[in-house]
Amino acid sequence: MRSTRRERAAIELSRTSIYTTALTCGVLAALTLQIALGAAGFDFVGLWRNLLSTEALQLRTAGPWWGIASLAFVVGGVTAAALSRFPPPWRRFRLLRWVAGAAIVLLLAHVGHGARAPEAVPAWAHVAATLGALGVAAFMAICGAFVTVRR
Repeated sequence: MRSTRRERAAIELSRTSIYTTALTCGVLAALTLQIALGAAGFDFVGLWRNLLSTEALQLRTAGPWWGIASLAFVVGGVTAAALSRFPPPWRRFRLLRWVAGAAIVLLLAHVGHGARAPEAVPAWAHVAATLGALGVAAFMAICGAFVTVRR
């Protein structure tokens, strides 16, 4: 007896779409961490103030930058590895994908409520620190994707 349901062949994703998705996911994860750390009181501009001073570099100012870079690297790498190893269409685990998507949206909404600019820092310095952190996150996400994509 023949099955009337035909299975679609696996679609190979292009490298551009894999890297673009990994970059986007890595930057969004880093942005989420930056907002959460900013709400917790970590200072992103403090590293630039202490960089040229004679004081020792403090972990409280360098830690958030390392956290953003490492999270972007890991998320970009995991995303690229998953997309290069499991080609679409993804028919299995539909409910799990919907639940994971809803959880991510709720997490981002929860983190977004705590977003505020620090009062003690000038606006231009905060914008420069945010853009610098996003640049580092984008570079690290691409590096993570390059390391883990299947060739």
